[in-house]
Formats: sequence, structure tokens, C-alpha cells
Amino acid sequence: MSKKIDEAVKRGDLIAYDDLFANYSKKRQQEILKRARYLKAAMELKKLRKELKISQEELARKMKVKREFITRVESGEQNITIETLNRVAEATGKEFELHFK
Repeated sequence: MSKKIDEAVKRGDLIAYDDLFANYSKKRQQEILKRARYLKAAMELKKLRKELKISQEELARKMKVKREFITRVESGEQNITIETLNRVAEATGKEFELHFK
């Protein structure tokens, strides 16, 4: 990290995301962005499950997977494929749509 950011952290100042992100190497930036994509899918799955008021166990049973798989997906640790997203849709009675913004 840069000296400027180190000093801001010591003072307890808020640091702008762009300033912090720019201090990482390109490789680390790519890793962060990759993880963010997994977390976005994780948050959407958890949101859907909560809206439907079903447990991880129930979703796992409907998808014929272990509950631990759902836990890994919802924590962003597990990459989720389009096939798995379609299985989630089938298990929840929803339709999976892919959109680009």
C-alpha cells in the first residue's frame, strides 16, 4: 500500500475505493473483480432463497446436491455455472434469464 493510504488508515480516515483499488497490482485487481462476480451471484441466490422462505437444505434437496454446495455458492466460494443457475430456477419454479447491461 502507498504511504498516503497507510497514514489514512492509521488516522482512521475513510479511503475512497478508487484510490485503494488503484494501489493494487493489476493481477490483484483482476482477482478482486473475479471474486466480486462470484459474490454478486451468491447474493442473488441467497436473496431468491430468502424471498421464497426456503432453507439451504430444502433448496439442496430440490436440486439433488449437498447443502454444503449451496453454502459454498452463497458465500461466493463456489463458481456457479449456467447449468447450475438453470437447476436453481427449476428447483424454485423460476425462469433463469441472462441479461447484459
